[in-house]
Amino acid sequence: MYEKHLECRSCGKKIELGMKYTCPVCEGILELKYDYEAMKEDPLLLDDKEHKGMWKYSHVLPVRDKGNIVTLGEGATPLLRCCRLEKEYNMSVSLYLKAESLNPSGSFKDRPSSVGISAAKEYGAKRVVIASSGNASAAAAAYCAGTGMECIVFVPEGTDASKVTQAAAYGAAVIPVAGNYSNSYKMALECSAKYGWPNITSTFLNPYTVEADKTAAYEIWEQLGECMPDYVVIPIASGPLLVGMYKGFQELVHLGIASPESRLPAMIGVQSEQCMPVTKAYLEHTAKVCGWEFPIHTIAGGISDPLIGYEQDGELTLKTALESGGRMSCLSEEEIADAMQQVETKAGLYCEPTSAVAVGAAARLYKEGVIEPGTKVVCMLTGHGFKYSGRKPFVQKVISSIEELPILI
Repeated sequence: MYEKHLECRSCGKKIELGMKYTCPVCEGILELKYDYEAMKEDPLLLDDKEHKGMWKYSHVLPVRDKGNIVTLGEGATPLLRCCRLEKEYNMSVSLYLKAESLNPSGSFKDRPSSVGISAAKEYGAKRVVIASSGNASAAAAAYCAGTGMECIVFVPEGTDASKVTQAAAYGAAVIPVAGNYSNSYKMALECSAKYGWPNITSTFLNPYTVEADKTAAYEIWEQLGECMPDYVVIPIASGPLLVGMYKGFQELVHLGIASPESRLPAMIGVQSEQCMPVTKAYLEHTAKVCGWEFPIHTIAGGISDPLIGYEQDGELTLKTALESGGRMSCLSEEEIADAMQQVETKAGLYCEPTSAVAVGAAARLYKEGVIEPGTKVVCMLTGHGFKYSGRKPFVQKVISSIEELPILI
């Protein structure tokens, strides 16, 4: 509503608004810039009475005509304190789970899909293209179905069948691509360039989709009684959720909504040891992120992005995490599986492995003394358990009388 222009994060080049993806001068990442002074005068800035969920923040999102908003009721997801997980991990903190898995299509990707497709609609699009490791494809397909837009989805071969099936069920044209996610990303770029279809891939490529992620920060601040958390722990691939949320926390202070004395949260990004290009750069104390050239075998498919060809995305995420006072971390496959079990049995939230890495990392970083006692820790649960089809099927003996019960419990 108050957006002014696009601006390159690298060279500062200002560009007119539109479905544009990289800087024409240096190919840097583009960011939407707003008229913050005008925003400060808006009494409904974070409370659009016409909308609920994420779109109650429509005045700080880049869609000018409310008639173009495409929504399925995303946002306003629960922020749940889990004392049983605190006890399980011996953590003297207030541990909160932000259940993004309860969005309409089952993941946090509903936020960027809603904004990205709304913006595409505003610019007259009838068809969009996206590359996804799974969750974004299902989200984009759902929102396209909701507005009658065609959706072309490129997914890596071997993408979890549950995610592919979900996207196809919404009517998307799902196209598996040989190789890893980076190949799908490249193909979506080529398709968008050749046919002129808006590319709503929710890395940092589309500057409109990234803006949606800041709404999760607004919600957390409100849900904590208008207080900032001390740490936000996030599963990351390229990392737009981390960067977008930090922008949201910054805007709360910049716009005078949160106290100017507020301490912004430390943003912690988490990856799998099987695919950790950003964490590798962090551990090597370098700002340069290199694409992950090693074989990838992880149950956390949502963060198995090697960043080959768009390493600058990881560099922006690393820079943002460090500026916030945060860091990068990673988990082994065993730690991811254990964390998933703990979330499900202690918090009652059915989650995919990618979601669980946030909780596992928070526990490890507390044990290592990085996360301090007495603090508020928010873990982002990014995707629902139905997104993961790798579980062993439940098998139990069928009984015919109550006398058989003791052998089963």
